[in-house]
Formats: sequence, structure tokens, C-alpha cells
Amino acid sequence: MMTPSEHAQVLVVDDDPLTRMMATEALREGGFATIEAADGYQALSAFDSKLPDLVLLDVMMPGLSGFDVCQQLRARPSGALVPIIMLTGLDDSESVQRAFDAGATDFISKPINWTLLRFRIRYVLRSAQVMKELTRNKESLSNAQRIARLGSWEWFVDEDRVQRSDQYYRLFGQSPHAFGAGMEAVLGHVYASDRAAVTAAVEGARKGIGYQLTYRVVWPDGSVRTVLETAEPGDVRDGRGQLVMEGSAQDISDHVDAQRRIRQLAYFDHLTGLPNREFFRESLLGAVARGLRNDSRCAVMVVDLDRFARINDSLGPERGDQVLQVIGHRLRECMGDRAPAEPAGGGSLPRLKVARLAADEFGVLLSDAGSQDDIIAVAEALLQAVRAPIRVPGQEITLSARIGLAVMPDHATDADALLKAAETALNRAKRVTGEQVALFSEEMKVAAFLRFTLEGDLRRAIGDDELRVIYQPIVDLHRRAVVKAEALVRWPHLARGAIPPPEFISLAEETGMIVPLSRAVIERVCADIAAMEPHLPADFRFCINLSGVNFMDTQLIPTVRAVLAAAGVPPGRIEFELTETVLMRDLDYATVILAQLREMGVRVAVDDFGTGYSSLAYLRRLAVDTLKIDRSFVNELDDGQGIAIVEAVIGLAHSLGLEVVAEGVETASQLCALSARGCHLIQGYLFARPMPVESLLEVLGREVSMPGMLAGTPAPR
Repeated sequence: MMTPSEHAQVLVVDDDPLTRMMATEALREGGFATIEAADGYQALSAFDSKLPDLVLLDVMMPGLSGFDVCQQLRARPSGALVPIIMLTGLDDSESVQRAFDAGATDFISKPINWTLLRFRIRYVLRSAQVMKELTRNKESLSNAQRIARLGSWEWFVDEDRVQRSDQYYRLFGQSPHAFGAGMEAVLGHVYASDRAAVTAAVEGARKGIGYQLTYRVVWPDGSVRTVLETAEPGDVRDGRGQLVMEGSAQDISDHVDAQRRIRQLAYFDHLTGLPNREFFRESLLGAVARGLRNDSRCAVMVVDLDRFARINDSLGPERGDQVLQVIGHRLRECMGDRAPAEPAGGGSLPRLKVARLAADEFGVLLSDAGSQDDIIAVAEALLQAVRAPIRVPGQEITLSARIGLAVMPDHATDADALLKAAETALNRAKRVTGEQVALFSEEMKVAAFLRFTLEGDLRRAIGDDELRVIYQPIVDLHRRAVVKAEALVRWPHLARGAIPPPEFISLAEETGMIVPLSRAVIERVCADIAAMEPHLPADFRFCINLSGVNFMDTQLIPTVRAVLAAAGVPPGRIEFELTETVLMRDLDYATVILAQLREMGVRVAVDDFGTGYSSLAYLRRLAVDTLKIDRSFVNELDDGQGIAIVEAVIGLAHSLGLEVVAEGVETASQLCALSARGCHLIQGYLFARPMPVESLLEVLGREVSMPGMLAGTPAPR
């Protein structure tokens, strides 16, 4: 290990050449390198250029004295820690004191013992090395504390004397003079609501009890920072036996802010600022636990906005977002929901009553709920708040809502089960016309279980090819022949018998199973077409219904291509039926998808036309081939109420060169009215009920009779 004297460089300063020569020779024999200077000015210049490890400096020199040179060297940053040994023939105490006042490290009187001088220099260099290391460590510690924003203190308890680091004062934005003396001086800089906690911690520390505490401090400019302070008794008491407490404090404001932002992202909805589903669930966990502990009731409400999708469809998502913000604000106002000020360090989540659970669904929590009538009264107030008109630029919107509610402990004693019960009640309210508030019941639970069971059965049915496809013919009056057939899916449940299509189709859409279900239907239809192909007229087409979920599926086009190619079916055999609402949900997207279908050769019909937008503008833009008149208008033909609408739809279709099909035709009078107005494609029980593919094949070669064209009697069922 290299000693401090090895390769050390000594600056020898003396106006006497003989003294310089003797000093230089003695030092070289001791292994030191030397630099010589004949006066003070040369000494300063040599020091700046060579930066020696030690200076051997004569006191009495012409021009600048050794005292002057020593002072100037100490004034330099590079000379603050360099050892300076002063040589002089003066032997009075005043000169010695003056040398040390000037910054000298050591003082040697002449005549000089050169052998001893070498050992003296080695000792001074070793001491200087230790001092440099201590200084470097202190600076490193200070820098580390500054970077970490960490301050420290020692408290001599009996005399209430506190030694604080410079960085500690910086944590409070204060100077040592302005901070105050004694341990309790800190209280004057603590945020008012945190002062009691800090006072209690200090009182405990006075008895030797350590603590770890997060609290806020107020800077002179009014800004608030958060610190984490830790204190514990020292390892030993001081020499007089008094208690010494040691502590450190760190500015964790950035960490607290980051945690707050993370919590905001994790627990709050960015659009409305309301708590999200996870926050609501945690609040509900606490409310249920308190209710069970205090033998009190709490209630959960789930509020769903009726047909909110039409806001986005008609006014755009930006207006829809504004409406959601207004509704969220109203629900909070109605519940008196105010978030309390957060404790230091973020603390636990505040208790809030309203949350956004889904896109157009809100949750409301009632702690310490009253009677059932009181709870329903709150629900009615919430509905009233939703119903108030909402004004957005250029528009006034009126919404309605439905609420499902459940009460603890009446309906559940578990938070998740209670929320599930409220959602089950909401589903009941959404399915029953006119029921805006539904209270959970055991019957709903049974129905929900059956629906859950049905979901599993449907998944199995799709996988096991249990679903059946039947076809309802579409007749061309001019040709008196079947020219199309609509594919309809049926589910003959192995245990429950035939499941009504509206029940399992809506279930498939809710659960996302509509995509594999529709693919199974398309594959079945294509397989039937392939089997029937030799017997099919050239222009015969099969119509397949697509839901909104299917249409928005990014794999729709690749799936259709793959299925048609695998079955070897010409695309012109297929006509997809889509409702106006589905097409208008995203008109730009619909335009692209329909253009791709037309490019493939697949035709498109607009189903239930007349019940939605019925806009000439969108029909011109979209690549559609057929309009289907909704059965509700056909039913009104018998009493004359639907004639104007039917005439308008037929005229619009003809003007655009589109086919027009009337569905739900059941009487000869309806048939006559449609035929007279130019609609010659007819679908309904008047001609045929849905049938299996074998029966369809049989009717293709027959001429269709026009039963009771003028009789006006319903076709037999």
C-alpha cells in the first residue's frame, strides 16, 4: 500500500539559496520530489501551476512575507487543505500564533534538523491525508443527504439542545437562525392539522421512545411539503449520562405526489373524476364490515342510463362524454358526496358514495341506510336528478335511468355478493318495461342462476353443433317462385326443450358468444348451399343476420372469406342483414366494411328499415342492396295506418335501384296492398313458415300459388 509520502511533491519557499539547497537535498534523500521558489510571488505561481502536496514556507522574505503567502494560499480552493509548515528563526509566541492564524499546519524553528524534518513532513502528510478523507466523506455525506433530501439531528434531551444538519433546515425552507432553538421549534413549521401528531411524537422521544412519522411542513412561501421523520435513542448516553435522541428526516413530497397520481389512476375514473369500480368495491368492503360490527344496514344501488348509446351515435362521443360528466356531478350533488382532505402521505382512501362502474353505469353506496322506503326515496331522487334536461351546445338532452338495489344484511352479508345482487336487480329493471327501480329478491337470484347455467349450456351447444339452422322462404310475386331464404337459428335444448331465440341471442350478445355462434351459422348455411348448389337457381340467395357485435368484429371480413373459400360457395349466394342502428353506430367504419363485402360479391340488406334513421343521405353513402320493411309497418296495413310509411320506403328503394322486401306478411290484404305499391318480394307466414333445408329444397322447384289474394283472411298457422 502506498504511503502518503511516496511521490509526494513539496514546494520549498525560502529567499536563502543555501537553505533551499539543503532542504531540497534532505527531502530528495527522504524520497520526496521538490519544487523551489525564491520569494512569495514565485511561491504563489509555482503552487498554482504544480499543486504540491505540502509547502515548506519561510516566514521572513522580502516582498510578500510567509504570513502573507500562507493567507493567500488558504484563500485558494485548491489550497484549503494543503499542509503548510512554516520555517522561521523567530522564536516568540506571537510569531507562532500569527503563523497559525494565517493558516499554518505546523511551525518549525531554525536551525533545522533535516533528518527530523523528513519525519515531521511524513507525519503531517499522513494527518493531511486523514483530514482529506474525513472532508471527502463529509462532503459525500452532505451531497448524498442533499440529493436524497435527507437531514439529520441529535437531541441532547436534558438540556434541550439540538444539533441539526444544514440539509435538515433546507427541508423546511429555513435558515438555522430563523428555524428556532430546542426540539419543539419544529412545531412552528408543521402543518396545523399534523401538529398534534408531531407533538405526541416529541413527547414520547423525550422519554426515550423512538418514532417514525410522516407529516407536512409549511415553507415561508406558503408551499407545503411532506417529510418522513425517524427517531430512536442513541447507542449510549453522553459523557454526563443524559439521554441523546438521534433522528433523520427526508422530503418525500415527490414520492407522495407520485403515489397520489398512481392512486388517482388506479382508483378514479379519468373522465368524471369519480371513483372507479375498484375504489367502490373497497369502500363497500369497509361499509359492510362496519355494518356487521355495528348491527346497521347499508345499501348498494347500480344506476344505468337508458339507451345512452344513442347519444354517442347521434351526437358523437365528445358530447356523450360531456353528458356523463354532468350526470356524475349530479349524482354526487344529490348524495352530498364531498371528498375529505387527504392526510399526509396519501393515507387511506376517503369515503365517497358515488362511483362510475362502467361506461354508462354508476354505483351509489348508502352507509347506515334507513328503512326500505327511505332507500327507495333516495333512488327516486337520483332518477329525478338524471331526468333533468342537460344542455350541451346547440342541444337539450333528456335522459332516463333504471336502478337496481340491494340491502345488507337483507340480501347479502358479503360486499361482492351485495354488489352482484344490485346488478341482478338492475338487469330485472332493464328487462321489465316501466320498472325503473328494482329491489333484489330471491326470485331474481334463481333467475340469474338459471341464466348463468344457460350461458354454460349455450357455450357447450355452440361447440357441440347443437344449434339448428332453418330457413324462411322469400317469394317473388312476379316469378311466383322462392328466390331467397332467410337463415334462422334455433336451439333445441337437451333438457329444457326449445329456447326462444330472443332469449339465447341476447345472452350470446351480452357474453360475446355471438361471434362464434354467428360463425357456426355461416358455416352451416355454406354447407347447406354447397349440398344444394346443383339444384339452386343462379340468382338464389341466402340471408344471414349479423348483430352489431358481429359487424364491429375486426375478424368479420377474414372470417367470411375463409368460410366461403372452405365451403366453395360463391359470395353472391350470401346476403347479410344488418339493422340501421348497427350501420349508423360508426358510419365511417360501416362504409369501409360494406365496401369490402361488395368487393367480395356479398350483398347487404338493411333490416327493419323505417324504425331507425331512415336517411336518404346514409343510404346513398353505404353499399347496400336491399331494404326490408319492418313487420310493424306491414301489420298496420290492415287498418291503413302504415300505408304512407310503406309507400315511402318502396319509393325510396326504387329511386335508389334497391330491392325491397316486406317481412311479416300474414294476410292476403297485406299482400295486395304491397303488390299494388310495387313491392314484389314477400316474406311471411302467408306463404311459408321457417323450414329445414330438406323442405326448402322441395319448394324450390314448385310454382308458388297466391293464396286468397283478395280474401283478406290470415294464413293458417
